[in-house]
Amino acid sequence: MIDLTGQVALVTGAARGIGRATALALAEAGAKVVLTDLDHQVEGLTYGTATNADLEATAAELSGAGAEVATAFVDVRDHAALVRAVETAVSRFGGLDIVVANAGVASWPTTTWQATEEQWHTMIDVVLTGTWNTCRAAIPAILGGGRGGSIVLIGSTAAVKPVPTIGHYAAAKSGLVGLLKSLALELAGDSIRVNAVHPGGTGTEMTQNPAAEHWQETAEGVGGTLELPLPIHRMEPIDVAHAVRWLCSSEARYMTGAQIVLDAGATLQ
Repeated sequence: MIDLTGQVALVTGAARGIGRATALALAEAGAKVVLTDLDHQVEGLTYGTATNADLEATAAELSGAGAEVATAFVDVRDHAALVRAVETAVSRFGGLDIVVANAGVASWPTTTWQATEEQWHTMIDVVLTGTWNTCRAAIPAILGGGRGGSIVLIGSTAAVKPVPTIGHYAAAKSGLVGLLKSLALELAGDSIRVNAVHPGGTGTEMTQNPAAEHWQETAEGVGGTLELPLPIHRMEPIDVAHAVRWLCSSEARYMTGAQIVLDAGATLQ
């Protein structure tokens, strides 16, 4: 069993989906967890983003299982809000050891070049700048603990294999790769490891809605099959959470600057 007892984790986008599963997995291993997510709808999206009730339900489940948990309503585009969430980790739990930068959004233009300016800026601001904001808010606290730590960025197979019509999403996720490599080099001397997990299609509210299903049909018409070699339709959030938890553990103590592609074989095609 992976043991994270005594460690403190912060997970963005933790109200549901991959973030929720990751928070549960980290807590199951003994970590104290600060959950962050939105308390408002992200403008311009065609599916509902997380609500107060979603975050509270996740926190209640962790607490009910015996975990120590705190919550903070954070839009990752707001660096000051992330700093306050980190301060919560330090004041409530005594420090910060683990960060999972998971918060993200999706939108589905007809083509990459026909994406609206709003779609482009929202994607870059949430996925890429939001991850940078998360890291720059959290790193001082991890350094302050003096015991190293782990940062895991949630990327996408869109950063590994071309996907038609969602170039804005691929661009944002590809940007995370450059970010993690620089951070991994900069932080290695302080025993802070920085890695990424690139999930393939995973069953969450972001992927299981009419707009997303229509996009998959359209993308298959443009760029070939999106079917998976393994006999499943989509992975489950817990599959990604287990990979993240492993990267945060001592079992991955020499993993840094690495990218784990977790996609049921999608990038083989």
